Amino acid sequence: MSQRTKPELLIYDFGGCEGCPLSIIRVIVQLSQIVNVSSRYLGSVDLNRSYDYAVLTGSICLDSVRHVETLRKIRENAKIVIAYGSCASVGGITLYARGGQEPMPEHRKFTSITKLIDVDYSIPGCPPAPQTLISLLSNIKQGRGYFLDLFKASSYTSKLSGFDLIDEIVLTGLCVGCGACVLSCPTNALQMIEGHPDLIPEKCIRCGSCTVRCPRFSQLLMQRAKLLEKSRILIRGVSGEKHG
Repeated sequence: MSQRTKPELLIYDFGGCEGCPLSIIRVIVQLSQIVNVSSRYLGSVDLNRSYDYAVLTGSICLDSVRHVETLRKIRENAKIVIAYGSCASVGGITLYARGGQEPMPEHRKFTSITKLIDVDYSIPGCPPAPQTLISLLSNIKQGRGYFLDLFKASSYTSKLSGFDLIDEIVLTGLCVGCGACVLSCPTNALQMIEGHPDLIPEKCIRCGSCTVRCPRFSQLLMQRAKLLEKSRILIRGVSGEKHG
């Protein structure tokens, strides 16, 4: 594939532990084979141009006008926006931030990217497996909608955590006891007790890894996304009739 025919991809980090940017760097060579990559780590970021894809990492500090404006500018200039990692997707551990620390003690309110702009796809994880990004981009290009449904559905939700897993899957009797959630938890906040996961609350960092790995919760996310999309279409239709 020639340089000119490759899609243009922007990688932009809004700050955090840097785990997600490092995860992406692991596959930067593979990415460069299918897209033209622009990133400040490569010294090639121009926020005034358009991109086919924008992969965003980190959460947004609502006290930072510059970051909020930058986020909205990227959304305007990118055809497809992907929230990569739990902080960008659902807030993650930064939801616990209360400020009071140097170098910017006034920065107290953090939120996910998905709460400020419309995101096309989300990849929760702390950090996600980098190969997931390669697979997502390939499936978008090939139009494989079935493989995109979970990533699309994840962009519709504002929070995912072990607490949600317990409330909506375990306590409702939907859990099948497969243990996928326990294996995926990066902080060992879940343990199997009598064939079902149990949460250690103080260890949960609200990354959502367990929920998107859970087959039952994944189905729930996709069902909710479809219902939400239908309601949006209905609202647009009714609104169009009123103004027709």
